[in-house]
Amino acid sequence: MKKLITSLSIFALVISFTGCVEDDTNMDNTQTGIVTTELTATKTVQQIAALNSTATPVEYTADDIIEAYVTSTDETGSFYNTISFQDIATNTTQPVGFSVSANFSSFGKGFTPGRKAFIKLKGLFIATVDGSLKIGTSYNGAIGRISENEWQKYLFVSSTIVPEDNMVRTLTLANAVPANALLQNINLNTLIEIDNVQFADGSMARTYFDVDSGGGATNHNIVDIAGGTTRFFRVSKYALFAYKNVPSGRGKIRGVMTKYGTDFQFIVRHQNDVKLNNPRTYTFNSTLSENFESFAVNQKGFTSYLNFATSGTKDWIIKSVNGSKCVQMSAFGGALENNKSYFVVPVNFTTANSLTFQVDADFFSTSFGLKVYRTTDYVPGQKLSNATLFDISSSFTFPSANTTVFSSAGTYTIPTSVQGNGYFVFEYTGSNISGTSLNTTNCNIDNIVIN
Repeated sequence: MKKLITSLSIFALVISFTGCVEDDTNMDNTQTGIVTTELTATKTVQQIAALNSTATPVEYTADDIIEAYVTSTDETGSFYNTISFQDIATNTTQPVGFSVSANFSSFGKGFTPGRKAFIKLKGLFIATVDGSLKIGTSYNGAIGRISENEWQKYLFVSSTIVPEDNMVRTLTLANAVPANALLQNINLNTLIEIDNVQFADGSMARTYFDVDSGGGATNHNIVDIAGGTTRFFRVSKYALFAYKNVPSGRGKIRGVMTKYGTDFQFIVRHQNDVKLNNPRTYTFNSTLSENFESFAVNQKGFTSYLNFATSGTKDWIIKSVNGSKCVQMSAFGGALENNKSYFVVPVNFTTANSLTFQVDADFFSTSFGLKVYRTTDYVPGQKLSNATLFDISSSFTFPSANTTVFSSAGTYTIPTSVQGNGYFVFEYTGSNISGTSLNTTNCNIDNIVIN
């Protein structure tokens, strides 16, 4: 009996002692099984980020803790084996973002956007990878993933959840990756909402993940509505919304800015991060005189025109030819592929009377590759093949050899029976694949005039 009482006393003492040690640990939700822990940070994220500016992992040996808030989630398959975090901005500081490489399903463990988390750094490795602090283990000279069996030694979720609207910052696409090279990485891994954007014309009528792009993810371009600036919008084939159509509207997109090598890649967590609720609208021209001088060389995104490919990867692009800026399409260079690309000009057929433009051919091979159509039933965001295209190419004369100056292609008179809003469509067809279909002529168009 005495031994039994002693054993019971020791057992009670152990239970009591354990309760005292872990009184900062609680079950956040008995249904989800998420365990929360409250710790005290001893270092700031900024202090840790400043310790190692190279990609070579350095072991952290001090008994320090940092706190931060989750910005990403693997709930929908957009993020895999990584968790993005940021600290909270103050009146005088921007938030600092970083990532943790971890080999477990983080969403089910409570690592959800807005949740505070603590990271015990001792025994982990830190490095600056692609411009941002990365934390994990050491694997073959790089930052490796914290294993499913060990993450609980280092990563702890708090019961504190901050509304996303308290964390997110609204930026323009240009400010999301500043032109100043010293500041370009400033937003990595942080939660941002990019305003006044749309998907590039080439993404219309495609799905978020497009198998034609190859690999395990698709890079779309998002474009500033004001024109010029474009950035990658990356979607994994494992995302639950991967095979949904890309929305055609304009508005805001919320997500996490990441980077791979030199490529900045904007990644959304859910489909509802994409808030392109305003219609994609264009000015239908009664008159137009476009000489392309207001655009930047190599610009592909336009606010007033559509520019997209239905075959291959090449789009129309602004070039300087013979001392004049123009819009150019060519199948020359890059991957071996067949090309079919479209430059589309909105027009009010009711009030407009005619179309003229100038052409020039560089490096002529096989043919000029240009056709021109009109259409009144094309809908941006839907496949061009769904529209009725009237071929008006016979109204124009195109080069059959190299030219050295721009010359008029002729004039097309719009029939009075054609009414309403629609589009003039410039179609280039070419290929850089050797054979009878080889056509890599530079098709240059300038001074598009609608009267």
